[in-house]
Amino acid sequence: MICPYCKETILDGAIKCRFCGSMLNLDPSSTINIDGISSDEIREFVGPNAHYYIQCFSRFTMSGREEFRVTWNWSCFGFTFLWFLYRKMYALAAITFVVFCIPGVNILLHIGIGMVGNYLYYRHAKGKIIETRATQSAQNYIPVLQELGGVNAWVTTLGIVILIIMTILFAVFFSTMIAFMGQHVTGIMI
Repeated sequence: MICPYCKETILDGAIKCRFCGSMLNLDPSSTINIDGISSDEIREFVGPNAHYYIQCFSRFTMSGREEFRVTWNWSCFGFTFLWFLYRKMYALAAITFVVFCIPGVNILLHIGIGMVGNYLYYRHAKGKIIETRATQSAQNYIPVLQELGGVNAWVTTLGIVILIIMTILFAVFFSTMIAFMGQHVTGIMI
């Protein structure tokens, strides 16, 4: 059998992929069942990596009611501000940007958001789906859901530009420090 998520070969009848950890043979219509939200609605809203988020979201609804459970999201951990922008969660992006300005809080923010990021995204997706259901007709529903959800592809370009700028700034800073230390050592030797 081939895992539908990572495409690795696994044992027939496996419940969980040993390579990527994805749960297999789940009934897609029943994995999300809070407020009548289906996996298809989640898939349309989330866009890229929907299978990953459906599995994460199903952990929050396993008992038949919504419950927070710690999950881990490496993208959210490593690129917190950019991840929120990428997933169209603008208020949280603004909050994390401001919190980054507080010295000593950065690593704690990254770890905390890495653990709760999927839940925050679940709450965001659920709210937008319910809101869209209430305000859109049946024929407009899916296109509006896709527009509200999905990702901002431009954030990837922004991340690359920020990385290039930071690399240049670090190179200038360290070359200046090395030049300064070289002058200081030369001055002492004379």
